[in-house]
Amino acid sequence: MIKLVVLLAAVLLGAVACGDDGTTSSEGETPVASGEVPFDRAFIDAMVPHHREAIAMAEAASERLLSQPELVEIANDIISSQQLEIDQMLDWREEWFGSRTLGPVEPEVLGVPEDALGMEHDTAEQVANAADVDATFAALMIPHHEGAIAMAESATRRGQHNELRDLAARIIDAQEREIEVMEPHAAGEHHG
Repeated sequence: MIKLVVLLAAVLLGAVACGDDGTTSSEGETPVASGEVPFDRAFIDAMVPHHREAIAMAEAASERLLSQPELVEIANDIISSQQLEIDQMLDWREEWFGSRTLGPVEPEVLGVPEDALGMEHDTAEQVANAADVDATFAALMIPHHEGAIAMAESATRRGQHNELRDLAARIIDAQEREIEVMEPHAAGEHHG
């Protein structure tokens, strides 16, 4: 019995001495020192609430009955596609990092200044109370999308998982297209 305890203690000490702190993960990720946040986790922890904010704005705009068909289409797409992306990112977070519980947004890990993230806290309320819901929705969603694009561009370069880099590229494509459609409406110009 004592030999077994000594053997187990030796194995545990050997593992600690070899530096196995459990932070190395699969898929060739760079080991992360204790206390540092892996880029992919930081991206998920920022993009999930970012998407939730966009969905809240889109839902508020839909409830207020956007008048321009192209804005209705964008709002509907945000609600459906971004919820699917949230679900996927939370699944990845659990698979890769052991929890679906989000941590704080960490702009320094993302390499994007906090004021460039496009995250405001009262945007859905502003849309809900807007005199011109079309112009307000577009004017608020453009910088919000620009923040998502900034984070996604960083993820295409620094993301550790191929799946996350692919998602980031899709976010960039979709949101750049939507910005192009929204720009004339943000200035209060309506076409059609």
